[in-house]
Amino acid sequence: MIPTTIAATATGLDRGDFSAREVVEETFRRIDHSDDRIRAWLRLCPERALEEADASDARRAAGQRLGALDGIPFGIKDIIDTEGVETTCASDVLAGNVPAEDATAVARLRAAGAIAVGKVNTHAFAYGVVSPPTRNPWHAGHIPSGSSGGSGAAVAATHVPLTLGTDTGCSIRAPAALCGISGLKPTFGRVPKDGVAVLCWSLDHVGPMCWTAEDAAIALNALAGRSLRDPTSSRRPSEDFTRELGQSIAGLRIGVPGGYFTSHFPAVTAAIETAAETLDRLGATLCPIATAPTVGGLTPHVPGLAIHFSEPLAWHANRFSRQRGDYPGDVATFLQHGAAMLATDYINARRYRSRFNLEMQRLYERHQIDLLITPTVPVTAGAVDQEDYRSADGLVEDLVWASVRCAFPFNMTGQPALTVPCGFDDAGLPIGLQIAGRPWAEATVLRVGHAFQHATDWHTRRPPTVESAAARSA
Repeated sequence: MIPTTIAATATGLDRGDFSAREVVEETFRRIDHSDDRIRAWLRLCPERALEEADASDARRAAGQRLGALDGIPFGIKDIIDTEGVETTCASDVLAGNVPAEDATAVARLRAAGAIAVGKVNTHAFAYGVVSPPTRNPWHAGHIPSGSSGGSGAAVAATHVPLTLGTDTGCSIRAPAALCGISGLKPTFGRVPKDGVAVLCWSLDHVGPMCWTAEDAAIALNALAGRSLRDPTSSRRPSEDFTRELGQSIAGLRIGVPGGYFTSHFPAVTAAIETAAETLDRLGATLCPIATAPTVGGLTPHVPGLAIHFSEPLAWHANRFSRQRGDYPGDVATFLQHGAAMLATDYINARRYRSRFNLEMQRLYERHQIDLLITPTVPVTAGAVDQEDYRSADGLVEDLVWASVRCAFPFNMTGQPALTVPCGFDDAGLPIGLQIAGRPWAEATVLRVGHAFQHATDWHTRRPPTVESAAARSA
């Protein structure tokens, strides 16, 4: 049986338990088995993937293995350019768009020997939190969240051990959490975004989605580093993000904020409390924080909406004026909101953002904390066509607000944030723990995620349909 994680698959390849060709062939068997229900994939590239697998096997036989990603299949969110493969942003608006070259993130994974299997679905133009028609592998009547819903579902369904996602307000972390996998939003600028369709140029991030913090560290080693084609990418030198894995987390101070970050759903609250107790047992110092940072009483989503509406319109304006009827209804509505924004709205939002970033820094300094932990999403995956969530105490949160509430502050600040699975609700739907670190502290964030996963088994669980399929093939 081919493993479902990057690390275990790499070990099996190195031991000769199976070949890269066999890994890729198994990948397409798994997709064929379940994607008619999950609908994570938009287009596949079997011939090229098998050619790349044979090349990987030849390198390994010659003692020229490129690293831990050599021979590992991966999927690519359909807003990320792929040379010679249609990239449509899951919309008819860009039908027939075939890029001439890979985005830097794709090129770097390929240079590390990873094998591109195909393009996975996204909410159109990454502008939403549903990702239709993709379904959640844990329950096909529920959404995978978004916008990287296809990326989350493809990993959770064990089609591939790695996908690329993007995150502007929650879009790596929310689908990772609600699909029961791990997902990392790196520090803003850590991974180049050239060749990625813009949603909000000042909020967009690219990052890995996979089963474990260890796998995320392996992928980030290949992805990180400056690109001259992306002026927002950092000049900070790359580093080994696996270096702290396995180290004790004793002595780290972890903030546990209430208020804005509170979930009103008992299953989520209980899972986060239990996760915090686990970190405490591992030696971390938990620091309760009564309130989250605000500016003038405003939480970050209020001014953040002005950015989230204005910047997308700047990228879409010409095309939207010509092809408005081709845009999905929800995306068109968001873009119309952008058209109603004034320049003063946008400027004031950017001013607020600077002040909010300063308040977040002060919170870390005031409490002398290294990280924050929160729910990734304060709810579990909603049913298809569900528009809001009602808690036991009568609180109602609409779908978008619930999806972004805990995640979006760290897009505003650009801090690294990792989600790891930490439990399930009574319906068997996953719950995610968010671990947010100081800027550029991905190695520490991943160290805490890895320690948590070493002490728990949530990340080892697979959707029932996947487990039954594995039993039949064993």
